[in-house]
Amino acid sequence: MKKYNWAYLKKGDVVDVIAPASNSPLHRLEDGIHWIKRVGLVPNVPEDIIKTDVFFAAPLEVQLRHLTEALYSDSKAIWCLRGGYGSMRLIPFLLKMKPPKKSKLFIGFSDITALHIFFNQHWKWPTIHGRTVSQMHPDLANTPDRKFLKDVIFGKTDQKTFKRLKPLNDKARAENTIEGTITGGNLRIVQSSLGTSWEVNPKGKILFIEDVAERGYSVDRMLEQMYQAKLINKGVKAIVFGDFTEGFEKDGKDLTHVALQRFAERVPYPVFSGLKAGHDPVTHYPIPFNTHCWLKTGKSGELTCHYGGGK
Repeated sequence: MKKYNWAYLKKGDVVDVIAPASNSPLHRLEDGIHWIKRVGLVPNVPEDIIKTDVFFAAPLEVQLRHLTEALYSDSKAIWCLRGGYGSMRLIPFLLKMKPPKKSKLFIGFSDITALHIFFNQHWKWPTIHGRTVSQMHPDLANTPDRKFLKDVIFGKTDQKTFKRLKPLNDKARAENTIEGTITGGNLRIVQSSLGTSWEVNPKGKILFIEDVAERGYSVDRMLEQMYQAKLINKGVKAIVFGDFTEGFEKDGKDLTHVALQRFAERVPYPVFSGLKAGHDPVTHYPIPFNTHCWLKTGKSGELTCHYGGGK
């Protein structure tokens, strides 16, 4: 199988900014563009990137045009403006396209999970589950996670070890080393892939999952459906849960951790929590998909990731 890498960026490289999902306030777009320019890159932003539809940043035909132009342009990267909802609507059209001769750096998260799954499984691209353009505020440029994302983009680092992951079952507490690639992303979108042409395939892989504003029972229901669909009942090498934020019950309690723990106790593979990636507004480290990673199990888990860039 051909091995794909995206090329490290250098100053002066063009970055295509697209909005394949929901709208974003104009000042968030402007902040992100400012950050991209500040680090020496050249943002290419369609004039009609925000042409508000009822649910989306722009009508489907506009979003499809922007994505298509970005895929086949001379840019080195595609960076999504924000998540929200809408990316999966583009996949039936992507299925009819031929992949570009070279893979590109592709960044986004949340609803963008749908596009990650497509690029990883159908085009075999490595991609990065990371902050969207709307989150790259110049005044926050030196937060550790944003600085690390910048270093990854420019090839100053290509690997990171996430330590102190919490084991949630006996398989996770037993000392071992698991090698594989990471897939997944947002739980709601991973669940939404069931029965589609882009259904996530976590068999033989490490599955990463995070979410926001989902109460404990909702998280339990999504995991239960995926379990009954025989997607995650066996065959997965491990699951690593990222952040689950804003999942408060009406009385203010957060029961998402209960749902994750109960799930972990019924599956025959290691399950960890505590990966600092997802919708946490303060800390969200980039996670590489479809690249080689190592998961060290035990009383304190460690996930070492390679980010997939090259020269």
